[in-house]
Amino acid sequence: MATRLGQFLRPDELTRVDARDPHALQAVIAAQPAAVLLEAGDETVTQLDPLPGLLAALPTLRIVQLDARGHDVQVITSARRTVDQAQDLIAILKANP
Repeated sequence: MATRLGQFLRPDELTRVDARDPHALQAVIAAQPAAVLLEAGDETVTQLDPLPGLLAALPTLRIVQLDARGHDVQVITSARRTVDQAQDLIAILKANP
């Protein structure tokens, strides 16, 4: 599915980065994207586990993990909150996503 996106987006709206490139994470961070698509079955992506680095560098990034075998996607987002007391953390844990 990700390969077909080029048919629907302008070239300036889609940047492809090869996960096997040793500088892939830095290239994605430098591009400052609003969203990143990851192929769930790609062993290279699984081994690299880019999620912590991506979310740390781009806290408002939306990561969409595509399941190549099915029609499922998993959307991963990040949000920063200030926690001063245990009650603050409890409120975050109980909040609806």
